[in-house]
Amino acid sequence: MDPARYAIGGLAPRLAVRPKDRGEVVEALRAASRDRLSVVPWGAGVALAAEPAPERYDLALDLTALDRIVEYDPEDLTLTAECGVTLATLRSTLAARRQELPLEGAGANATLGGVLAADASGPRRLRFGAPHDRILGARFVLADGTLARSGGKVVKNVAGYALHRLLCGSHGALAVLVEASLKLAPAPEVRLALVFDVAAEALSDATRWSWLPRLEPAFASVVSRSIVGDLAPGAGEAWVAVVGLEDDALRVAEQESAVVRALGAPRARLSGDEVRAAAQALADLEEHAPVRLSFTSAGNTPAALATLLGSLGGPLASKALLFHAPAGRLHVFPASGTAQEAIAAAATAGFTLRSLRGEAGVAGAAPRSGVQALRTRIRSALDPTGTFAHGERWVAGVL
Repeated sequence: MDPARYAIGGLAPRLAVRPKDRGEVVEALRAASRDRLSVVPWGAGVALAAEPAPERYDLALDLTALDRIVEYDPEDLTLTAECGVTLATLRSTLAARRQELPLEGAGANATLGGVLAADASGPRRLRFGAPHDRILGARFVLADGTLARSGGKVVKNVAGYALHRLLCGSHGALAVLVEASLKLAPAPEVRLALVFDVAAEALSDATRWSWLPRLEPAFASVVSRSIVGDLAPGAGEAWVAVVGLEDDALRVAEQESAVVRALGAPRARLSGDEVRAAAQALADLEEHAPVRLSFTSAGNTPAALATLLGSLGGPLASKALLFHAPAGRLHVFPASGTAQEAIAAAATAGFTLRSLRGEAGVAGAAPRSGVQALRTRIRSALDPTGTFAHGERWVAGVL
């Protein structure tokens, strides 16, 4: 393949290959290990292209040809697929049986392997679980070309060390996922999303949002108007809230009434496929800018942003924020050179830094020393020669 297509932070690899099956993945990694090449597994490349260039980058391993659905059992609500298959393909296959894999990766062409490697799930993470919650088992290739397997294809067969879950969130720094088995979910009877304009002072009113955890929505996200795009076009308040409801018709009607009582009439009411598109758009916003800080918080309503909003005149002046409230997941896109200030402001507001992308070397980005030591041991066991280019960044907690 043309190496220029696989540039990371402006750096293209020396070589790029596209294996047609897992046997060729094994061969490629054996050769890379033998020749001491630094490797990056590659799916759709949505997030990878925005990462800073790795110190060494010799080989891009394009997995998009591994795109088969290996086994689909609608009765057991399980599916096994190769990791180059796109989420769009899985959605169209499952829709025929009114089932779904409730995960959203960034971009229309996001691959299953990319979503698993990033442990990405978008705004519905709390309600339906992250990839590490839905994966039952996997086949993967280690740095030396060893083909391994962990877990099983159905819940009752899952036993032993859950290495397949460990690989979720490893960003291709430990092994190459080539096949995964996952738990599915029945499609809801009704999908509904309500879009609201929200003034900054309304976000700090804890009483206004106290109902949200009890309501158990499919998602409830707050996003800066400056980046909201087509979800809420035109002028309005500084913030936009999107509340998604997915359940049987009676429950959704009850939930909608509760939301409107608390927040008033929405600026827009979405239904059916529009709701799925809105959830995907919110997931896509997680890739809004190359510099991104991701945080977690015990606060699970928009009111958790109150203290943070007080610092918007400083490091967060761009007001580029995305908060998936029920899951307590905050993504901040600070102006260049202000990441450290943003980390300090978020810490004051009760948010814990989870990962940093785009500004290497920012103090405070690394995980606690004990976690970092554990990550070092894991990497040494699975990739002792340092074949995977993102290994050090995974250990340091900046992926």
